Amino acid sequence: MKRILRHVTGFTMVELLLASLFALMVMASLYGFFREQLFYLLSQELKTATLEDARAALDMMVRELRNAGSWATGTVPPGCQRIVTATATSIHIQADLDGQLVSGVPSCNSATGEDVTYELSSATSTCPGTIIRRKGSATDPGQCLVANVVVPSGGSFLTYYDASSNALPPPITGSNLNNIKRVKITFAVQVQNPNPYSRSANPNITSTLFSSVEFRN
Repeated sequence: MKRILRHVTGFTMVELLLASLFALMVMASLYGFFREQLFYLLSQELKTATLEDARAALDMMVRELRNAGSWATGTVPPGCQRIVTATATSIHIQADLDGQLVSGVPSCNSATGEDVTYELSSATSTCPGTIIRRKGSATDPGQCLVANVVVPSGGSFLTYYDASSNALPPPITGSNLNNIKRVKITFAVQVQNPNPYSRSANPNITSTLFSSVEFRN
């Protein structure tokens, strides 16, 4: 037994170093793989969250624009009109949704959503980049609905059409406002790509949304 124990040999220093080197190579490969997958998941999560916020804002715009010109009493309240202003970057609409009387007459600014303006605006302290701002009245400073908004190249945030689907060049004023039968909303939300592995080829994550609204009245 003693003879056998005396002749038992362990690993040499070279073998230990080689084994450590191979182990480090495997660990480095696994680390790189998991790191790349982590950044990929972060990119997908950021894109999904951005798209959900933008979709919620677009749905609100569509819903309120469809209410434009809805008069609860059947007649247009004094000083009100379906579309007040229409430009490539903003639209101001009115409606009388509740039929509530103000000083004995119907009004288009007595309830939320009766006098609304949507516009592209500059950044705020909490919303970076170009934003979509919603104003609930003439005196309302507005709220940021979407940040980091980009209008697609060659496109327009708001495009207007008449009953024959002919585009109406903005700004539209006066009696020509009555010719607007449909408006197309187009915008993209662009944020920096958090994935350093693909940032050189795709520096930004961009989600583009659009929808058309046919006015009911």
